[in-house]
Amino acid sequence: MKKASRLQILFRLAREEHGTELVEFAMTALVLILLLFGILELMLAMYAYHFTTYAAQEGSRFAMVRGNTWSENTSSTCSTSAPPNFTMAYDCTASASDIQNYVQSLATGGIKPSGVTTNTTSTDVWPGTNPDGTATGCTTPNSKGCMVKVTVSYTFDLVPFMHLTALPITATSEKVILQ
Repeated sequence: MKKASRLQILFRLAREEHGTELVEFAMTALVLILLLFGILELMLAMYAYHFTTYAAQEGSRFAMVRGNTWSENTSSTCSTSAPPNFTMAYDCTASASDIQNYVQSLATGGIKPSGVTTNTTSTDVWPGTNPDGTATGCTTPNSKGCMVKVTVSYTFDLVPFMHLTALPITATSEKVILQ
C-alpha cells in the first residue's frame, strides 16, 4: 500500500502545472535571444557590404583625380590617409599601392583594415577596357582618358567569436581618369 501511495504522488505531481511558466519562458527567451543576435549579425554584414561599396567608389575616385598629369603642389611625399588625418600631397599620381593604402585608411568601426584588399592590376586599370570590352584608347598608363577599375574585397566573419564561416564581400567601381 505504501508503494501505491508513492506512485500516486508522482503521478499527481506530473499532472500539476506548477513551474510550467518558467519552462515556457526559458524556451521562448532562447528563441528571442537567438533571433536578436541573428538580426544584429545581419546588420553588421550590411554595414560591411556598404563599407565595401563606398571604399570601391572612393578608391576609384582617388585614382581618377590623380592621373599622371596631376601636379598642384611641390611636395615630394605622397600621403594616402583618409580624413580626419587628411594630409594628402597633391603632386602624387595614384599607383596600386597608393590606392590600397587609401582604401585601407577608410576602414572604421567594425571593419579590420588588414582585411580590406584592393585589386588594381595593370590589366584592369591602365590602360584598360571599356565596359563593352573595347580598348580605352589610352597609350600611356595612368593617363587622362584611361579607365580605372578598383575592386575592393572584404571577408566578413559570421559569428566572429566562433569562426563558423566567412562571407566574402566584393565591390567594383570604374571611372575615367580626368587629369
